[in-house]
Amino acid sequence: MEKNSLKWYSALGMGLLYFVFVLAGSCTGFLHPVCWAFFSVTTALLAVGPYYWLAARWQKFGMGTFLGLVVCLICLVMEEAPGFWSKAMFVIGGLVADIVRQLLGNNSKKALYCAYPFLALGNLGMMIRLWTMPQWYYDGAIDEMGQTYADGIAALQHTWVLVLCIVLTVAVAALSVWLAGKVDKKSAELLK
Repeated sequence: MEKNSLKWYSALGMGLLYFVFVLAGSCTGFLHPVCWAFFSVTTALLAVGPYYWLAARWQKFGMGTFLGLVVCLICLVMEEAPGFWSKAMFVIGGLVADIVRQLLGNNSKKALYCAYPFLALGNLGMMIRLWTMPQWYYDGAIDEMGQTYADGIAALQHTWVLVLCIVLTVAVAALSVWLAGKVDKKSAELLK
């Protein structure tokens, strides 16, 4: 397959697969509150495959925004990530990823190292209220997961945890893109 020879159904399929990996990353939160608070790190590692495959073939502006919109729209339908800003983070992360990729070259492997972390950070929209609305989040955790889980959530509602989450998400996302290039050699050949 040559670069930029992408069919709409392939893009949609990869967008849905990307969402499945974002959802899988969020489901790790059922294991432990730490897994939930750092789910964007897990997601950055899990969802890089569909991102890399799509980025190699969609070498124009809009691919990151498309992936952010897919996650946003499915979360809207599923009534997940409540609130406007939570959902907007998905789209903003994708849009910033597109801008970065456009500035550094849509056909560049190195641009992906810089762009993918922004898309991965957009997934913080799923649980950003953990830090922006701590009491609301704590009360919801009691209702959904029980007192012990909610106490674990409360222990993670510090600004330094959010900063650590952001730093780890960026680092894992950049490393994941590099690893994806080593694994998916066909896609890597389509990029400079």
